[in-house]
Amino acid sequence: MSKVKVPSGFMIGAALSAYQVEGNNVNADWWHYEGDRLPRSGSACDFWNRYRSDIELAASLGLKALRISIAWDRIMPSEGKVDDESMDRYVDMIKEIRGHGMEPIITLHHFVNPMWFTVKGGWVKEDNVKYFLDFVKYVVDSVGDSVKFWLTINEINLYPILAYLLGVFPPFMMNMEYMWRALVNLLKASDGAYELIKKPSNQVGLIIHIMPAKPASRLSIMDWGLAVGMNYILNRMIVNTLAKGKLPDWLSGGEVGELDYVGLNYYAIAKVKFNPLTMGELVTSRQNQRGWVINPSGLRWAIRLVRRIGKPIMITENGIATDNDEDRITYIEKHLTIAIKERVMGYLYWSLLDNYEWEMGYGAKFGLIACDPVTLSRRPRGSAYFLGKLASGG
Repeated sequence: MSKVKVPSGFMIGAALSAYQVEGNNVNADWWHYEGDRLPRSGSACDFWNRYRSDIELAASLGLKALRISIAWDRIMPSEGKVDDESMDRYVDMIKEIRGHGMEPIITLHHFVNPMWFTVKGGWVKEDNVKYFLDFVKYVVDSVGDSVKFWLTINEINLYPILAYLLGVFPPFMMNMEYMWRALVNLLKASDGAYELIKKPSNQVGLIIHIMPAKPASRLSIMDWGLAVGMNYILNRMIVNTLAKGKLPDWLSGGEVGELDYVGLNYYAIAKVKFNPLTMGELVTSRQNQRGWVINPSGLRWAIRLVRRIGKPIMITENGIATDNDEDRITYIEKHLTIAIKERVMGYLYWSLLDNYEWEMGYGAKFGLIACDPVTLSRRPRGSAYFLGKLASGG
């Protein structure tokens, strides 16, 4: 029996992203690079066609919220073209979520861009921000007042690092100047989206990813230096920017950061080790399929850091990739306990379904619900019933 005490009004649910579950998002930049630099996503979980039964299944477990994203590449498959039928399907998804007694939480950008946008220079070019805002306006006009919780950009601090510094996400660049440019433009896009979405009846936020960095060896000054640098670039810089409401002077000093709440994604800590050949590397763990160093106390550190922004916090992603469901239940219990004690708004587990885990393909099983990548059959794990019971107060 769980020792977690869930207070009244605390929202518990799960999260998904369009590209990782829908399948056949053929106009996305990710799709363009698959088979060459990335594993194939194919039909993914076929959520695009099975969303009604998946939403019904999530509700039957007792979950009270479901976060989904709307794929820009589906809505605007080519420059200047809008796909009304795809938007109608997303409107129906939101209706289904609400109709099954869950709160829909909508993300507008979850790592993936239309390929035409990437060809035009993507997020490195300030002039391209307007294309994202065209998409946002169309979505908001289509959805109306049916969504209370909006999230503009997923992991606004991590995405530029992956795409423009480490070069592991499209467009696979390794340029620090481009990384900072992309971050600035994403923040401007988020502010513009806020203006388009905001009404007295809704809440608009963005998502940051916090991964506390610690030295692999407490006796190594080089490891300490790497940890300090990573904590600044990934964690502290974005928190300081949002807390002050303005960019650092060396990044133009412009005002940014309009939001009603902050989405916080937390999974693990980073243990960093100096390497004279690569400057630094992450120490991996066999605790899970992602090799991450699991440490629930890092969530407390993350929440308290993000609290400096002065806005309510929602845990928008937290999860473990493993075939051992007992480990998943333990992970949820420990992290959820901390989230409740730290008085955040709610907790969304990543992910509702096993899905396409980016550069890992289907090799990482995060799901509360197992999804066979071949047969596409669904099987709720024990962790799904565990979290659902907590969510429904059972």
